[in-house]
Amino acid sequence: MPRHLECVVDGCDAVIEADTDDAIIEQAAAHAREAHPELDIDDEMERELRSHITTI
Repeated sequence: MPRHLECVVDGCDAVIEADTDDAIIEQAAAHAREAHPELDIDDEMERELRSHITTI
C-alpha cells in the first residue's frame, strides 16, 4: 500500500509518497539535507517521522 508523509517542519509543503516506510525515510532524509540542513535525522527524528507516516 502506498505510504504518505508530509514534512513536519512548519511552513514546508513537501509531501513524500512511496511504497514502504523505509523508502519514505530515505526520501525524507534527502529532503531534509536539501531543504532543512539544520535538521539532524538521528534515531529520535526517524521515530518521529515514522509516527507521521500514513497509508493512502
